[in-house]
Amino acid sequence: MDALINARLLLVFAVVVVAGCVAPKAYNVHNLDDASYSMPAKGTALISNVIDEQPSPELSGFYPLIDGLDAFAARIALIETAQYSVDLQYYLYHREETSQLLSAYLLRAAERGVRVRLLLDDLSQANLEQDLSALAVHNNVEVRLFNPLNHRRLRFLSFITDYSRVSRRMHNKSFIVDSELFITGGRNIGNAYFSGDHNSQFVDFDVLGVGPIVDKATMAFDLYWNHPLAEDINELSGSADSQDLAQLSSRLSRYVSTAFHNESPYIQRLKESTLVQTLVNGKLSMDWAEAQLYVDDPNKLLTDSRNNSTHMAPKLFAAMGEPRQRVNIISPYFIPKDKGLELIKKWREQGVAVTVLTNSLAATDVPVVHAGYADYRQQLLAMGVELWELKRNLDLAAQQPKRKGFRGSSTASLHAKSMTMDDDKIFVGSLNLDPRSFNLNTEQGLLIHSERMNRLLSRWITTEMPKYAWQLSLDEQGDIVWQDRKNQQRLTTEPDTSAWLRFKVWLMSLLPIEDVL
Repeated sequence: MDALINARLLLVFAVVVVAGCVAPKAYNVHNLDDASYSMPAKGTALISNVIDEQPSPELSGFYPLIDGLDAFAARIALIETAQYSVDLQYYLYHREETSQLLSAYLLRAAERGVRVRLLLDDLSQANLEQDLSALAVHNNVEVRLFNPLNHRRLRFLSFITDYSRVSRRMHNKSFIVDSELFITGGRNIGNAYFSGDHNSQFVDFDVLGVGPIVDKATMAFDLYWNHPLAEDINELSGSADSQDLAQLSSRLSRYVSTAFHNESPYIQRLKESTLVQTLVNGKLSMDWAEAQLYVDDPNKLLTDSRNNSTHMAPKLFAAMGEPRQRVNIISPYFIPKDKGLELIKKWREQGVAVTVLTNSLAATDVPVVHAGYADYRQQLLAMGVELWELKRNLDLAAQQPKRKGFRGSSTASLHAKSMTMDDDKIFVGSLNLDPRSFNLNTEQGLLIHSERMNRLLSRWITTEMPKYAWQLSLDEQGDIVWQDRKNQQRLTTEPDTSAWLRFKVWLMSLLPIEDVL
């Protein structure tokens, strides 16, 4: 996550020092010859082979992907069985074991005639650009970079010369196969998102969907793919050639062969994943429900952030309506601002129970965002909000005793973005509850009207969350206290942090940067 941290700091620097000093680059509509669209669903055997029967054509089916191994296994299995098309849209695509495996399977799919479209935000693709260019040489593969930086070598200069545009990013996550199956949620592509990192992992959440919701997903993908901000990678980095593709193909083939032949710890654990075992023994049991997909208009990145006509968040919250009993919020970056505080205060005055889980300072991967969040804690607690912060260290051996390759503790960070309301609604997507997600970046997510999915997350919050998070409260003097319910530990300073880290965060909190966090 170094790239993400550095990007946030670059944004801060630009806001404080040089924001708005140069006019943004102008964009023109793509030539129609460059446009391409999702292939129509053709009723492949994939659905009937792995999904239980759809009870009604109006309902979409959903399967939760909570475990990182299951989430990665689902993606690999879907690519391997794809017959016509694979469309991927992501903010981050790290050059690590999981992304290399994914690229290898995408290339295999292209070799058997499947069309592959890969749409990535440009901000963090510098170290992968050469591979992506080579991949795009294949006749069945297209790669586009969204909202590209105009300085390709000294990339940080783009934040000085074109800040108002490049500081706003495509944060969407979408994975569509044969226009029939769709995965969305919080995960990017990288080891930490898929339980593939021995030293760190993200606590994250995806959903696999089928049915009419996939039509909405394909339309959203096409909207971004054909937008002027989506530029062909070879127009940006210089065209690769067939020799580059051959070298990439050979390297990826060796990578896959070695990983499976030598039974790497990750491959061993992947084969043992719950999803793989379920598919071996039968079909997935889907939760069939009504659902809506909410997606920011890509023009959000080119319009004034105060103009919310392109924003999904107001439409999402209007559709969720007013809670009657409870609201559970899971957001790795949580900066409610005054408007959010007013909404939560209204809910509390109406007797609605509000629970919030976010990252502790020790667990967050972006400390500058914690600086924006910290000042809201006492107000939230005074309202009666149940406020929890994820611990930095999770005992993985205790959680997953059957999984080989992990020993002892791992540094954890919350990355899931979800919300439940009462007993029948759940949101899963890429939207953090912070100003950057609401006003600057583009996001997407599902609102599912399902008691079963709601109950799944609500039960985890009630029974499991206290094992892995600190509960915050106020003492008699109004100061914050962190309590470990599992070990009966009580602290009066930010857990597992140094005085130096706390000082740096305090210093960052003095900067006028909350609107870009």
